[in-house]
Amino acid sequence: MEALLRVVLVDDHPLVLVGIKLALARIPHLQIVGECCNGDDALMLIHRVPADLVILDVNLPGLPADQLIARALQHNPALKTLILSASDDDQQLRRLAQVPINGYLLKEEAPESLCQAVRVIQQGASWFSHSVAQRLLLMSQPRPEDNFFSEREKRILELVNCGTSNSGIAQALNIARQTVSNLLSAIYQKMGVGTRLEA
Repeated sequence: MEALLRVVLVDDHPLVLVGIKLALARIPHLQIVGECCNGDDALMLIHRVPADLVILDVNLPGLPADQLIARALQHNPALKTLILSASDDDQQLRRLAQVPINGYLLKEEAPESLCQAVRVIQQGASWFSHSVAQRLLLMSQPRPEDNFFSEREKRILELVNCGTSNSGIAQALNIARQTVSNLLSAIYQKMGVGTRLEA
C-alpha cells in the first residue's frame, strides 16, 4: 500500500490555496495536514504537525521562505519543500539556492505540473520549472574570468576598463611596462580578441 503523503500549504492568497487544494485532490494517498498564510505561522505549524512536504509561496509575509526552510529542516531534516512563485527572479533564486529545496514551480504552469512535481518529489527526486532550472544552471557555472585569468590579469583588465594606459598600469602594479605588454598579449589571446578596445 502506498504511504500517505502529509502536506502543509503556505500561501497568503486564499484563491491560490483553493487552486492548490483542487489540484492536489487528484493525487491519491495525499493528505493536507495544515495550511497557513505567513512564514511565522508556517514554522509553528511545521513544528506542531507531522509533515512530509511543505508547498510554499516564495514571497511570504513574516519569516522569509529561505529562513523558514532552513529552520524547518532543523526540526525535521526529512521534510521536503516545493516552492511556488509567480516569477523566476534571480535574486530570489540566489537566496533559495543557499538552502536545500526539492522543487520550484512557477504559478503560471498548469495544475497538472503541480501534481507531477509532487509525485516526482515524493519519489525522492527534484522538480524545477524549465526556466528556473536553466537559471540555476547558469548561476552554478563559474564565470569565464574566474577560470581563465590570474589575479594579476584580472586587475589589469579592471585598469584597462578604466582607460588606464600601459604606463599607468605598470605604475599601479609596480611592474615593468614590458611585463604589462606581455600580460596584455596573454589576456587578448585568452579572450580571443586582438585589440585593447575589444578586450
